[in-house]
Amino acid sequence: MNQESYKWPHQKLADSLKENARRMRKEPTEAEEKLWQAIRNRKLAGFKFRRQHPFEGFIIDFYCEEIKLGLEVDGKIHLQVEQLQYDQQREAYLNEFGIEIMRFTNDEVESNVFTVARIIKERLLERRKNLPSPLPLSRGRGVVSNKE
Repeated sequence: MNQESYKWPHQKLADSLKENARRMRKEPTEAEEKLWQAIRNRKLAGFKFRRQHPFEGFIIDFYCEEIKLGLEVDGKIHLQVEQLQYDQQREAYLNEFGIEIMRFTNDEVESNVFTVARIIKERLLERRKNLPSPLPLSRGRGVVSNKE
């Protein structure tokens, strides 16, 4: 087999998607900024989140790669039927990649960010508990065992 067949295809992010994510990071809603202050710098049990993270043509408000958990902070537009349907389809698509999406309204975040952060932390810990454990250091990492 030739070397080319082993290369993982890497698609470049569309410039418009990157620009939109940058703009959204620079101009967060009040609720997004409030939640970001509660979860940034590994404040929730040491988990790292990214803001306005592009993924497969979508932008996830906050994303934890380690646990594959996305957070969405929704305004009133997300209550409209068309937007609800779109959000459900988008979420189903992201689920195919193992990404779980948690949704909170602007009002929930603005009125009690500490409760929202606690709910997120509980879900992070639960998902971490259910992740497959990594191989022991003596296996699969090029370390030879002397027992053979």
